[in-house]
Amino acid sequence: MVAITDGAQVIRQHLYAVFGVMLVVILDWYHLGKKVRDLMSMIARNKEEKTIHLKFIFYYLWRGEFYCFRLFRDQSSVKNEEKHLELIGYLNKHRDEIIDYRRRKKAGKMIGSGYIEKGCDQVVGHRQKKKGMSWRETGSRGLGILKVAELNHEWERFWFPAEAANDSTNLQLASNL
Repeated sequence: MVAITDGAQVIRQHLYAVFGVMLVVILDWYHLGKKVRDLMSMIARNKEEKTIHLKFIFYYLWRGEFYCFRLFRDQSSVKNEEKHLELIGYLNKHRDEIIDYRRRKKAGKMIGSGYIEKGCDQVVGHRQKKKGMSWRETGSRGLGILKVAELNHEWERFWFPAEAANDSTNLQLASNL
């Protein structure tokens, strides 16, 4: 089982609780890039340095080489040492989740969680995040289940299981003829 996540510890904990050690966690390329860009804005002394450093960092991260943070050998090129250490800590913390994104993309596999996030938005966000709405966990979960059934074209089977069973039995009988 492979999970592509934004790196949030709580998500990782839930996934390991459900799937155990059989789980491989990959840090989402978009979220990795966003975090690096945000921190680099506070680390680089100017826009030109930021552009140069990001090009260098992304070259290595795209290939799964997380140790590119050694870029700043000369500490005088760092505007904010605290943010520099935060970037190093972030990359170290996620080193086992940073993969060779280039190779995975070339193989036609996903490197981001965008499809999943869009699915969550369709299931939860579109209906449940409207102005003035509030939900309890059970109501939200129930509405989410119904929306998933609708999106998966399982509405009839969900509400009329006896009819769906009859339809599949009739279909099976017809195929035997």
